[in-house]
Parts: sequence; structure tokens; C-alpha cells
Amino acid sequence: MVTTPMILIYLIRHAQGSSGKGNYDRLSDLGIRQAKILGDSFAHLGMRFDAVYSGSLERQTDTARIVMSRLPEWDAKPDLTIAPQFNEFDAATIIISQAPGMIREDPSMAENMDRIYTHQRSLQMVLEKAVGRWISGRHDVVGIETWQEFRDRISNGLTLVKQENTGKNTVAIFSSGGAASAILQMALGLSNEETLRLAWQIRNTSVTTLKCKDDRLGLLSFNCLAHLEWQNRPELLTYR
Repeated sequence: MVTTPMILIYLIRHAQGSSGKGNYDRLSDLGIRQAKILGDSFAHLGMRFDAVYSGSLERQTDTARIVMSRLPEWDAKPDLTIAPQFNEFDAATIIISQAPGMIREDPSMAENMDRIYTHQRSLQMVLEKAVGRWISGRHDVVGIETWQEFRDRISNGLTLVKQENTGKNTVAIFSSGGAASAILQMALGLSNEETLRLAWQIRNTSVTTLKCKDDRLGLLSFNCLAHLEWQNRPELLTYR
């Protein structure tokens, strides 16, 4: 009987982006620091990856490159593979496409929409409402990636990882909170609502580990931030 090797996946959320500064996709100074700390922690633990993947978004690839640059050189140290399948959903487009319906349902949302660039609480309210409508599947907009299409894209990314790493053991994937929550939905059989609640809890540079064998995903750990918590600096613990 032929057995399929298990792949251990380290699913890593990108470091903090430059929220409120025009280009969220660029890492903030704090985000760069977070990524360096994670890389140093991996180096201290003697981590070795057989393969490393990242979505193609700047905040994802820069996090991956900074982390990997902190690891010592070893024979056959893997190159970074860019896999757009692990890109985050387009939050800005989702907000714009869902805004008319949100305001019809709750006219007070118009005020929050006007404040999303100046008030963090308004941004969070708008984002949660818009993504909640989007993930429900009841308010799909032509031309906008649906939640199901997003899940399928992430699933295709995992299939790629499995196909390209037969016989390998340890893989790192640098992605985003929404993509990570979609993978967790596949592993745990969560509802859409539970998946969305989970997504808001995934912090910058957190590490979630899963085991993958055949078509089965199993969760080993979730949202680990030990590398930042050991610094005893609360400002390092961020959500976006």
C-alpha cells in the first residue's frame, strides 16, 4: 500500500501594512520590524522550509522576503514561489460594490463611509458590514469576485502546493487574513459566519500550522504570536 507523505504547512499572515497612508499594500515601519522579528525567531528555532510560497501582493512578498532573509543559508534553501492564488480578496472593491445596499439598509452607514480614512472604528464597521454581505452570497455583483470564487482560488493554491511538494515535508505560505480564514474553513468545516469572525482575529505575522495529507487538512495551531509576545512590546501586536 502506497502512503502519501504529510506536508506541514506554516500559514503566515503578512506584517502590518501602511493603513491610512495611501498605499496599504506597502509594509509600515512597524510591519518591517514585525517581519524581522519573525525571521529571527525562525532562525533561533532552526526552522528549515522545503518550499516557500507567497501571494503576489506587495505586503505578502515583502514579508516573505524579509523573513527568509533572516534565516541562515543552508544547502538547497528554497526560492520564493509567487502564487497569486493566495492573494487577499479586494476589500476596497467589495466596499464600493456593497455600499449602495448597505446605505439602503442603514442610512447611518453613509456617515461611516465618509470617515473610513480618518476613523479606524468607522473603517472597521464598514469593512465588517461589506464583507459580511459579500460572504453571504446573497449580494453578488457582476464582475466582482464572489466569496465562492475566492474560496475556489485559495483551494487551487493549496492543490498547487500539494502537487509541487510530493515527498517534501515543510512548506511556508505567506498570505493574508481572509485567505487564511478560507483555508481554516476548509480544514474545520466552519460556516461562512464563523469563518468571517475568525478572519478578524488573525494578526499580523501570526503563524497558523496545518497538516495536509491527501485531501485532508488538519489544524495544529492557530494565530501564534509567540515571536512578538516575547518582545513584551504591546504595539507590535496589530490587526492590519
